[in-house]
Amino acid sequence: MNKTITWTASALLATTLLLPTAASAEQVVDKTIITLGESLGAKDKAWVLSRLNAPEGITPIIATSADEEKYLGKNIPQSQRGGNMYSSAKIELAEKGDGLSVATENITWVTKDMYLNALVTAGVTDADITITSPYKVTGTSALTGIMKAYDQTSSETGIKLTDERKDLAQQELSVTSDVGKTVGTDKVADLMNEIKAEIAKQKPETKVEIENVIVQVIQNNNINLSDAQMERLTGLFNQMEKADLNWGQIETGLKDAGQNIQSFATSEETKGFFAKLFDGLSAFFNSIAGLFK
Repeated sequence: MNKTITWTASALLATTLLLPTAASAEQVVDKTIITLGESLGAKDKAWVLSRLNAPEGITPIIATSADEEKYLGKNIPQSQRGGNMYSSAKIELAEKGDGLSVATENITWVTKDMYLNALVTAGVTDADITITSPYKVTGTSALTGIMKAYDQTSSETGIKLTDERKDLAQQELSVTSDVGKTVGTDKVADLMNEIKAEIAKQKPETKVEIENVIVQVIQNNNINLSDAQMERLTGLFNQMEKADLNWGQIETGLKDAGQNIQSFATSEETKGFFAKLFDGLSAFFNSIAGLFK
């Protein structure tokens, strides 16, 4: 009886030692973090991991609906969040000063620049982020996953997102969406960036001064906003000012926000395709030129 108990205990201990623990899980591998939406099935999950070229041995961070409620629920209504959790992300940590870049695929609501604005406001810097989904989705799951990832890996990334800045990022996403209904989703991020740049430059100290900066930028761009939209914009940037954000740092982080970063355009497969296309066109035009010699 005692031998049986001893053997069972030893086997259990050996099995336990073989199982991965939270402490030994590798959430950061080769300066890379992967997040996955919890609604992904096994096949979809495999597709996303392949698409993102996830490093071997990495433990993805799963973004759940409860996480989405925590990180976005206060300011982003469920109707804009979509319901299912499919969008996922790859975060490649960069060197200090490299800035933040975002590429997206199959994302319908959160634009690339909206991600950039929200993440920089939240305190994310110096990373190349790729967001994808096997289906067309709003993209809030990926944003949730990114926020959660930085919370869970702060010791590795050196970046600690405060609750205040995460809340400001939520509010900014909500206000940007609202103003975008008037300005257009393709232009609203540029407007927000310009306001931030002017605040960094003019350094307003009161709510009235902040409102004057916003009015100046809006008038320079011949934009007409409702009183409610103006109030939301002024309230948002006034809260940012009270939070004592480093506007210069935010402006620097947004320098590349207007660039057209196309999804996966630098992949070897894509490079190979365009190289073959270029070679084919070169051969074609050379053959035509030969006819006139």
